[in-house]
Amino acid sequence: MERRCSVTGQNENPRLIAVIPNIITLCNAVCGFIALTLIAGSLVSGAVLTLDRLQQAAWFILAGMLFDVFDGKVARATGGGTSLGAQLDSLADLVTFGLAPAGLALALHHHAETAVNPLSRLMWVFCLAYFLGALLRLARFNSVRDGKDEQDHLAFEGMPTPGAAGVVASLVLVYFWLGDWTSWELKFFAAEKPIAIDGYLAFLPEYFPVVCFLLGYLMVSNRV
Repeated sequence: MERRCSVTGQNENPRLIAVIPNIITLCNAVCGFIALTLIAGSLVSGAVLTLDRLQQAAWFILAGMLFDVFDGKVARATGGGTSLGAQLDSLADLVTFGLAPAGLALALHHHAETAVNPLSRLMWVFCLAYFLGALLRLARFNSVRDGKDEQDHLAFEGMPTPGAAGVVASLVLVYFWLGDWTSWELKFFAAEKPIAIDGYLAFLPEYFPVVCFLLGYLMVSNRV
């Protein structure tokens, strides 16, 4: 969530308190960096290790969302919000909610056994559209931030980048959860996998490009 600049009471806070929001923001960026490292490692690892790393990357994206929620709240509570902190927040969001989800979708599509179709050939283009959507979303927020009060920043224009990243990470986690038929949560089903589960397992990797493209569009749309 893009941080709102707050200067009220900023000068009265100790320097240590003022820097706490930035530390939380950096934790968000660290989560994004670790997710990207895991995604890159999945491209050179074995099949089992690949699945583990992609799941871990999805969890780190979700962890980055938690840090993103708290940095803005802490900044407003402590009066530690600064222009530097707002820019840092947007850069961290670009890493964790822009680059990492796009890379995660690419890696899943690369490792899954999907049929070759026109959509799969455009996978890079659609994931690039997601990344550019996140980039434009954050840049637009920064460009209109100055000169507006706190209430103006509470209204989103376009789908928030953390929300789009959360959709990608959640879909990937559900994909692996359903693919693990030994999960105790699925024991109440019949011995054979339900057709709906098999359909989802075949659908997601193959049509993930469309999901990424739609999310990229929603992030820059004024109707969300």
